Amino acid sequence: MKNICMKGIMGYFSFRQASPFDVTELRVNLTNLQNRVGPYHVHKFPVPLLGTNSSSLCSNDNVGGHWNPFGLDTSDPTYPKGPGSTHDRYEVGDLSAKHMSLAGLNGFEMVFTDFNLPLFGQNSIVGRSVVIHQMDVTGTCRNPSFTTIRPLAPNTNSGSLLGAGVVCH
Repeated sequence: MKNICMKGIMGYFSFRQASPFDVTELRVNLTNLQNRVGPYHVHKFPVPLLGTNSSSLCSNDNVGGHWNPFGLDTSDPTYPKGPGSTHDRYEVGDLSAKHMSLAGLNGFEMVFTDFNLPLFGQNSIVGRSVVIHQMDVTGTCRNPSFTTIRPLAPNTNSGSLLGAGVVCH
């Protein structure tokens, strides 16, 4: 597990799926949010390692949009605006809408199960990035920070695949 170090925010994201036939367990533990952040999503691409200006590191030009392999239309009036629908109704990467936004929170510690957040197969989130959007007073996103989901060695006790990442500037 790698820690987050972003402007005083500390914590981690952890993903675990025992097999392609099991749900994914998402653990989020973040402190010192100070009401500065809102939505968080898995994006299409990993954060670039070299040659990118740090101010645009997590722009859609670099990490792409939300991971949405099934092409769901988020502007459709039937797209869920928050938790409560079945996970297949959301973009795979729309973690805050599926589970809970970070908006207005100072700390966040939750464990979620998600049947549409695979760590195996062609729609896997492994190797992609997680972007935490910082909110300004008008509610638009700016200065996103990132975590790249990297597979770790399988846990020899349970045979599960773990994924974790780091968020830093």
